[in-house]
Amino acid sequence: MAELDFKKLGLKCGLEIHQQLDTQHKLFCSCRPQLSKHKPVMTVTRKIRAVAGELGEVDIAAVHEALKDVEFHYQAYPEETCLVELDEEPPHDLNAEALEVGLKIAILLNCEIPDELHVMRKTVVDGSNTTGFQRTVVAGMNGYVETLSGKVGISSVALEEESCQIISKGRHTVTYGLDRLGIPLIEIGTHPDITTPEQAREVAEKLGMILRSTGKARRGIGTIRQDLNVSIKGGARVEIKGFQELKLIPRTIENEMARQSGLISKGQKVAGEVRKAEGDGSTSFLRPLPGSARLYPETDIPPIPLDPAYVKSLGESLPEAWEEKIGRYQKDYGLNKDIATQLVKTNMAETFDGLLKTRADPGLIAATLTSGLTQIRREGAPVERLGKRHFQDAFAMLADGRIAREALLPLLKELAENPGGKPDSIIRKMGIESLSVDGLRILVKKIIEENRALLERPNPEKALMGLVMKEARGRVNGETVMKVLKEEIEKHGKN
Repeated sequence: MAELDFKKLGLKCGLEIHQQLDTQHKLFCSCRPQLSKHKPVMTVTRKIRAVAGELGEVDIAAVHEALKDVEFHYQAYPEETCLVELDEEPPHDLNAEALEVGLKIAILLNCEIPDELHVMRKTVVDGSNTTGFQRTVVAGMNGYVETLSGKVGISSVALEEESCQIISKGRHTVTYGLDRLGIPLIEIGTHPDITTPEQAREVAEKLGMILRSTGKARRGIGTIRQDLNVSIKGGARVEIKGFQELKLIPRTIENEMARQSGLISKGQKVAGEVRKAEGDGSTSFLRPLPGSARLYPETDIPPIPLDPAYVKSLGESLPEAWEEKIGRYQKDYGLNKDIATQLVKTNMAETFDGLLKTRADPGLIAATLTSGLTQIRREGAPVERLGKRHFQDAFAMLADGRIAREALLPLLKELAENPGGKPDSIIRKMGIESLSVDGLRILVKKIIEENRALLERPNPEKALMGLVMKEARGRVNGETVMKVLKEEIEKHGKN
């Protein structure tokens, strides 16, 4: 569709992003915030029942789910589950680490920070929370993010509990894992200020960069989810849930606009509903939109006052935004934009900053952490096993002259395959420990003596270079080899 069509159809779009945080424990208990590697220790079974809320209304979405008569099985795990997840014990205090991250994100998004935080219960009707609600607390509101098409308002930044993960699903049963329940989530919701599908994608990318700039965003499939709210003139708000790939956002919005427009043109009413984002840009019906009376106070947690001095200190210690960091890398270290962006997007920026202390060339460090790791990954090395210590050891050896630049990637590949190995032993075993200049000179003299006929050629150093590097590759850099070669050839000519 052309942009003019978006305006004529009156596209209104808002975005919600849910990002898991990498904290020491869950949001309302001390359990480990991770998917368990252990077998479940027990399973509990429950059903959902729709009842009237405090205002006397029964939520339409709850009725819809209750009529399905689904039985929910919840699996509990030894390190990731306690009585809080089972809804047999009140929640503990709000995770202070997660709160700090949430407040910093709110400040980065130009939000107003409340004087007092109130934990609320948000009705959940699909069985993914044992309580029947999700605990949430607003950390900021009325902010904005800049885009190429202007500001998009941020309605709220909230801390929430992650829901259970589905283990299996039958016709009348769903089995959930309680290990994911309670992992801290940041939810960012925008105003319906987005007016084009591409602007929606831009907003999602910018919010993702801000989240990851904190260093506390979990990585991997399922750790971040985007939901869209889409409507056009004469249509209705439709919530589209479960985006994993940002590139599908524009196509899905266009398809939803076409769907609503088609219904309107036939004189049919567009229903407000929740739909699932499919992998091809289409959507499928999930359930009716929840009612408006789905949020009510959490009675087990008292209000949390925020000290203005604490909030001010957070504002003075904000993480560097990705866009600023990319620009700094270009300006201070001469990196091109693509490499600087790749460092930041692959979470290698912190490693890059630490390796600068080894006095290695910034360009070499950046190339090693980007294209270098890609190269050894293609060769089968499990680069995900490499930690900061491995990079520090490798570059320290380079700085001390223990290895040549040519040996850097082979060493990192070996460390990836044997992450517990000692670098000293590895370089000796691999035969990549650097040659001293004296040792190189002995090797060069030997090769010249064995290949005297090559001295008669024009530029004999080029012919001899390959022979020397065959013996010394990975143990000395090419510049040093060429320098010593020229010196010894000149000496030979004088004799």
